[in-house]
Amino acid sequence: MKVSVSDISSIERKVRVDLEWNEVEEHYNSTLQKLRKGLKVDGFRPGKVPTAVARRILGPELKYEFTNTVIESTYKDILKDEGFGNFIDLKVDEADYNESERFFYEISIEVDPEITLPDYKKGFKVPKTTYVLDKEDVDLYLEDIREHHAEVKEVKDGAQKGHFIICDLQEADQSGIPLIGKKVQDRMFKIGEGIFGEPGSEGLIGAKAGDDIRVQLRPNKGENINYIVNVKRVESHELPELTDDFVKSNFNKADSYKALKEDVEKSLQSEWDNRSEKEFLKSITEYFINNVKFDVPASRVKRFLDNIVEDILSKNGNKEIDEQKVREQYRPIADREIRWYLIQEAINRDEKIEVGEKDIDTKIQEVVAQYPEQNRDVVVRHYRKAENRSHLENDLHEQKTFDFLKQFVKIKKETLHTSGFRKRNL
Repeated sequence: MKVSVSDISSIERKVRVDLEWNEVEEHYNSTLQKLRKGLKVDGFRPGKVPTAVARRILGPELKYEFTNTVIESTYKDILKDEGFGNFIDLKVDEADYNESERFFYEISIEVDPEITLPDYKKGFKVPKTTYVLDKEDVDLYLEDIREHHAEVKEVKDGAQKGHFIICDLQEADQSGIPLIGKKVQDRMFKIGEGIFGEPGSEGLIGAKAGDDIRVQLRPNKGENINYIVNVKRVESHELPELTDDFVKSNFNKADSYKALKEDVEKSLQSEWDNRSEKEFLKSITEYFINNVKFDVPASRVKRFLDNIVEDILSKNGNKEIDEQKVREQYRPIADREIRWYLIQEAINRDEKIEVGEKDIDTKIQEVVAQYPEQNRDVVVRHYRKAENRSHLENDLHEQKTFDFLKQFVKIKKETLHTSGFRKRNL
């Protein structure tokens, strides 16, 4: 046997295998005998067709079966010996033989690229934003709580400022003709706020269910906008005061307004802290993606997009979708995710970062402990499924990778008050 390997690209190899006839003769004879047994030819009993006749009749089928048998029985060991045991895609380009003389085949394989990591241990700069919770955020959240517990009453004698209208909203041109595709249905708006707080919205004062009202809003910026408002219902919302008694009656974890406000502040700040951490980790990945250049294997991209399409079809009840459009939309995401995956693999190999069964079991126990006693069996059963356990293992691997990389990060600090965040419309 002779094996030669040549590079097609950084992620493709051409492998040619030349075999002496005595190395494949047994496969040839067994394939011929197997096909000969099923061969039916007039004048001969089944299985008794002379070898020469059978070989001539079986020609293309014999060649196909024999060739496949040889390739299937040899290529894995050959690729492993050549250091390509973890190839990710394979294609047979050519195969042929001269009986009693030789057999050869050529295959193209796709492999993951060699990753050259930057010298990140010298330290690398990554931004991290600290979000400072603004008092207005807390007040708005508390106001949402009041709104959630509001006493809703239908208004029949005409809407006033501060009332809510449930309506269909149809945008129209300057002559009042409805614009196609510019209609929203069953929306709730508060008179005096949002779009209905702008000049021109006064026409909704006195509105009643069943009215069709035309208004022309005159925003401070931009052109006037015409709407046809089909009023379906007018409501008043009487908001409760967040007294200590109200809090005690409606919230298990707080027994006073002060305690409720503190819980809200902690919860909102925790959400912003989580956002900060996610953005920080994303910045770490961006550093590596931007500083490590390599070709992404096409087969990895295809599998990623195949899974996306399959998932969307499943969620849509297998209704027809524009697969080409979905693939184009998700291709940049596929490229980024695969790049980061391969970079992580390189870091984990270099630093011997591993996740063992004990790590997985410990994490499962931590997750289970967060649930009420009566629900814990469901969580345990969830992680008995190989797929879910594998997802958890991947998450732990990524967490360990980030924990390792953080020690080399030179953080560029930025502080942002959430009020400023809102003003930037982020």
